[in-house]
Order: sequence, then C-alpha cells, then structure tokens
Amino acid sequence: MRVLFSLKMIGLHVFTILLVVIMVSLGFWQLRRHDERVTFNDAVRARSLTAPLSPTALLALDSDVANLEWFTLQASGQYLPDEDLLLVNVSQDGQAGIDPVSALQLDDGRILLVNRGFIPLSQAVPAAPSGSVTVVGRVRTTDVRQRGELSDAREGDLREIQRIDLARLQAQLPGEVLPVYIDLLASNPPEAEVLSRIAAPELTLGPHLAYTVQWIVFSLCALAAWGFIVRRALAPVRRAAPQAPTA
Repeated sequence: MRVLFSLKMIGLHVFTILLVVIMVSLGFWQLRRHDERVTFNDAVRARSLTAPLSPTALLALDSDVANLEWFTLQASGQYLPDEDLLLVNVSQDGQAGIDPVSALQLDDGRILLVNRGFIPLSQAVPAAPSGSVTVVGRVRTTDVRQRGELSDAREGDLREIQRIDLARLQAQLPGEVLPVYIDLLASNPPEAEVLSRIAAPELTLGPHLAYTVQWIVFSLCALAAWGFIVRRALAPVRRAAPQAPTA
C-alpha cells in the first residue's frame, strides 16, 4: 500500500481534494444564486400586484428604500422643463437609444425623477407634457456604477447621464429629490407615442440550477478518475502478492 503514499500519488490526492472542494463550492454558489433569483422573482410579482401608492405611503412602508423597489407609485405634479436629462448608452429590443428623464415637482415641492421611456437614436426626443400631470410608474432605486461602466462628472450640472444616481442629481435640482425614481407606465396627459415603456425585469430562473448539477457531476467525475488511477496504481501490487495455496 506504500504506493498510495508516494510523492506522485500524494500530489494526486491533494489535487483531487482541491478540485472537488472547488467544484462543490461552485455548485453551492450557483444554488444560492438560484435561490436569490427565486426570491427576486417572487418579490417583483408580489409588489407589482399591489395598488399604486402615493409617494408618502410608499416611503412609509420601509425605511430601507431597497425594499421599495418594484412597487407601483402614483404621483401628480408639474414637470420642470429646464431640468430634463438624457440617460445615454442604453438599448432595448436590440436598438440603441436614450431614455429621457424628467423632474416632476410634486405639490409639496419634492421632486420625483421619471424615466419617461425609451426612444431610438434615430428619433427626436419629445418634450414632457406640460401643466398638471399624473404619472404611474414602477419604483426603482438609485443606480449604482458597476465595474467597467462609464462615470458621470462629479461636479457641475449634467444634461446627459450614464445612470440615474439620485444623490448626484440632487445637487443640481431645485428641491428635495425622492430617494426613488420611477419607470413610467402611464401618464395623464399621455406621453408621445414614439416613447416605448422601459422593459420590465425578466422573471426567469436562469441557468443556475443546471450549473449546480453540472458542477456536482464534474466533482463526481473527478472522484471517479481518482479512483481509476488509484486502482491502476495498485494493480501491480496485487499481481505481485503471493497467492494462497490451494488445497
């Protein structure tokens, strides 16, 4: 049995253990991502089915704004025409375009940023409705820059933005900005027909469960390969072992 503890075989044992640990860990990581996706989908479905809430009622639900995302909000006010923004470098349905973002000043003076929809680059951006406007939209939280994404300037007034960063935009708007914004679903008066609704989040489970099974199968294959190599290493020892005399 000393053959199993040669330097070469010890290296094989250590390598196999590390490989199996890594692959099983990746399997559990994918399983956690699957569970997170299930939780996300359930939350979006449940929140989107609730009746539209006023800004005050929405913010009273939870002090953590992350738990307010995907509810439906209804608000009334007037758009501030001098505060229009363009969310650039976006695409939808395979088309490059922009999202016009407008500041809706509510009756109490607070400001709700409204992503009014998607428009292809080939189209002119329509002005926001004037006068008193009532909007209904899907609640979103401030966008966070991901690694590798472009950044907005830290100072000065912005007109083109890479993301809807509410804290950054607060500095240039003439009122308290609500800690959420909305993707517009309906407007009275209505928006121009050229604007498309922002696509709803995909409520699919993704490939995470399949990847979990894949990593577990890979780890079993690694163990099977280790067993095969060990068996081959022991074969000469077994052949050289003295045979018991027959009666």
